[in-house]
Amino acid sequence: MEEEEVKIIEKPPKKKANIDDEIKRLLEIRNKKPRFLRQQFWQFRRLRDTWRRPRGRHSKQRRHYNYRPPVPRIGYSSPKKVRGLHPSGFKERLVYNINDLNEIDAEKEAIRIAHGVGRKKREEIIAKADEMGIRVLNRVL
Repeated sequence: MEEEEVKIIEKPPKKKANIDDEIKRLLEIRNKKPRFLRQQFWQFRRLRDTWRRPRGRHSKQRRHYNYRPPVPRIGYSSPKKVRGLHPSGFKERLVYNINDLNEIDAEKEAIRIAHGVGRKKREEIIAKADEMGIRVLNRVL
């Protein structure tokens, strides 16, 4: 039997976002939200802890009693400057082909390769992105 050659694509060091201290501070603030839990999920095995809005007429969680888990409200929203940013500080852009890379600003944006892109085209996009100094967020082959 012949052994197949395995293609190893070396990862360059992760490119860091060029952001100021104010943005870093706001990104840290954004991450300090409570975990929103489903009402009474601990009482029933069939319920998962994923968030569902409490709707009952007498619901203690809907009425914001302090001994119940917190409910998402407008006060928990992220600061406007960092809304929609990746935790690394880059703005995410979805890429379908190599031509999409021409519109990317490598200092402020990172790419995420679309789900439907195949292996061959994905390898080409990753190679071109490394050449251009663009960070790839989902670099899995």
